Amino acid sequence: MHQEIINATADAFPSFSLEGARIEPLNDIGGSGRRYLRIHPDSGKSIILMEYTDARPDNLKFISAGRILSKIGNKIPEILHHDERKGRIWLEDLGNRHLWDHRESPWTEKRRLYKAVIDEVTKLHSFDIENLSAAEKANLEPPFDANLYGWEQDYFFEHFLGHYSRRAPSYLNALREEPEFANLATELASLPRTLVHRDFQSQNILLQDNCPYMIDYQGLRMGLPTYDIASLVHDPYVHLSDDQREELINYAFRNQDSRQHHEAYTRCAAQRLMQALGAYAMLSNGSEKRHFLQYIPTALESLREILEKEVILPSLLPYLSDEALSL
Repeated sequence: MHQEIINATADAFPSFSLEGARIEPLNDIGGSGRRYLRIHPDSGKSIILMEYTDARPDNLKFISAGRILSKIGNKIPEILHHDERKGRIWLEDLGNRHLWDHRESPWTEKRRLYKAVIDEVTKLHSFDIENLSAAEKANLEPPFDANLYGWEQDYFFEHFLGHYSRRAPSYLNALREEPEFANLATELASLPRTLVHRDFQSQNILLQDNCPYMIDYQGLRMGLPTYDIASLVHDPYVHLSDDQREELINYAFRNQDSRQHHEAYTRCAAQRLMQALGAYAMLSNGSEKRHFLQYIPTALESLREILEKEVILPSLLPYLSDEALSL
């Protein structure tokens, strides 16, 4: 298999010296199913090969999303070559350092990095979609609307509560019918949308020379900028204190109506954490990627804290207690 990849790379890059090339498999720590390899040629800089399938439809949007981000001016690894027939994309190698790798760094360092990341995603959120062509708009993933928010909630009920709740299915079914869930989806869908990354968290941000580069951006679509910021600030992969979160939220929305964005932010944070808990449960129990189990307690505690402070989903909170769950 490795020799076939070397041959394909030689066809894509005739000037490369690949006779003694080495292939380094990269750990797939995400839930996408994509495979990443680092190719070390005989001389010169290494490159990354991403192999994908159409098992997830958004994988097919990677190239078009990357072109849009480049048009906006967002930093992404350069796309060097695409073999659509084989499902292979060769990318610029920007190394292995993610924002996640700074999770234990002092706050003075993390603050600087997080603000740079927020500045980068603000370029995306500030872009006028009318500057995209009809074809570019058509290649975006379906926008966040009430149906998509409802799908995320169903994902949470099916995979997280359905697996870990001590309550009978009839109780969960009755909970799912509570109007507060549909109301949350409707409220979020009614707010003005911009382009969003969709999975904006520490493992999807590469750092080179302390400059952030977006990766795994194939879910690019119209949505709420507060959803991206909530994804970043309530990222279960990295612990941030309440004060640190508040500082970053204030920085992200410093030029806007703070009260309006605080309300949208807390609702987006609750929505995003439900989606994350559904994903961790599905990946851990359905795809046997057991390492995702370690992030469930952090995401669960964050969701509890939000629901205790804000009247968003009052019927859900009792179902998230230690007594109500079997983790």
